Amino acid sequence: MAPQFERGFFPRDEFGIRAKLGIPEPPVSKADEQVVDPDDFVTWYKRAAPALASRRHDLPMLYQIWLHRGDSDAKTGRAVYFEARGDYYSVFASLVPTLVARKLPPGWLREKMLPAQKQSTGYAQEIIPRAEDLPTGTALRAPDVDGNIPISAKGFEDLFIGSGVELEALPFAEVFARELRELATAAAHAKSCHRPLHLRHL
Repeated sequence: MAPQFERGFFPRDEFGIRAKLGIPEPPVSKADEQVVDPDDFVTWYKRAAPALASRRHDLPMLYQIWLHRGDSDAKTGRAVYFEARGDYYSVFASLVPTLVARKLPPGWLREKMLPAQKQSTGYAQEIIPRAEDLPTGTALRAPDVDGNIPISAKGFEDLFIGSGVELEALPFAEVFARELRELATAAAHAKSCHRPLHLRHL
């Protein structure tokens, strides 16, 4: 299973989707949340899948950030960076419903983050946008007590326009439909073998 699906819908509900749709807690073992009775899962699935499908328009978009390479069409899912009020911030999103900029310690961007990015991918973000250059009326929010800044999708796109950074927005139900189908298939197989469904093996 995709880790985002595991955290955000099954077996955990960090995105709050199950709570929003009134889907009950999944039938995972209290001793080990990676073990599920296949019959119980099928019962749960028959309630969860229709709820997701019928209310797909009520669900949030999931965001993925891509950094494009300047000399080719290559892109990678990476953290990206910007400057605001003299500080540097990183934003990372891999199929999550919210965007949050996290303040970097002084000196980290040039000394650690960009060199690590280049070492990992062969290239690094070349244009570091400044929040102060945003058009009037589109300024970022003030940081919270931890130095983090929630950013809307529109605010992110305005900030990173022309920098080689892309924000992809994907429907929640569409992204995780495959995981749900795979779980249902695995549960049917486990039932035929008279054994529990082990999520860690998926």
